[in-house]
Amino acid sequence: MSVNDLLTPASEALFSKEAIWQQIDDFALDALYDELNLENKPGLVCPSGNGSHTDMNYDTFIDSITSLRGYFAALSAFGYDDRDFDDIKKAGIDQEIKMHHATNNINTHKGAIFNLGFASAAIGQCVQRGQSLTTQHICAQIIESWQYDLTHRLERKADSHGQQMYKKYGVTGAIEMVATGFQIIQNLALPCFYETLHRTQDFEKATMQTLMTLIATLSDTNLVWRGGMTDLKNAQMMAKQFLQAGGVHQSNWRQAVRMINRYFIHRNLSPGGSADLLAVTIFFYKVENEFNPSV
Repeated sequence: MSVNDLLTPASEALFSKEAIWQQIDDFALDALYDELNLENKPGLVCPSGNGSHTDMNYDTFIDSITSLRGYFAALSAFGYDDRDFDDIKKAGIDQEIKMHHATNNINTHKGAIFNLGFASAAIGQCVQRGQSLTTQHICAQIIESWQYDLTHRLERKADSHGQQMYKKYGVTGAIEMVATGFQIIQNLALPCFYETLHRTQDFEKATMQTLMTLIATLSDTNLVWRGGMTDLKNAQMMAKQFLQAGGVHQSNWRQAVRMINRYFIHRNLSPGGSADLLAVTIFFYKVENEFNPSV
């Protein structure tokens, strides 16, 4: 059933726009839970450990995700109503404040508020325009509606990690990733997820293969902040070697991931940017399969 089918007059009583926004909210939160619950993510918080983090744990992330409920539904409605860029930006800032209250001022999901917020708003615009909810359409809507504002009007805080890494190394971050329509997800991460899931019929394997693909490819500003360009290159190399050896299709893939995790923890590395994009990838997968079952 496509989103257009959901909004026909005959089905309007059963499938209101508000019901769709609630589904989008649920998918976004579910994607964040799926990312969090993936065990042995290199350097990242998971149910069994805190990775390279001393200031946050699994419960911190649960509290943070809980604080996000309703935000993605609101952003979907904003997109449908063609609300101004400044309204979307203010909603994100307000949500960051809620998150910080829930986590005792720890930044757990700033990336998700930004990435999934604009993805949700783009979904609202796609619904308004009668477009099918494919990743390609959603990302094209982000570019059409907000690329200029993101690139030219969004304030870059000079003291932020991302801006410091850009000035020092020329590494771009989340703003550029969203403004260009999540190209790494469209071209690499989502195809990897679909291919691995089809081959293995295993959600955990598909998720880990996608994460390692992102780590191997992305110039993750979180890794650069913690370890500089040398540790970024080493992290990318380890992920590439894992994939070249077969990735999750190896019989001992969990052992291989644990070894990488130990290295990341030893070097105090955390690929937070890759984790953020993994959640967006899972979100797009959930949306596509709900509204476009033939995808």
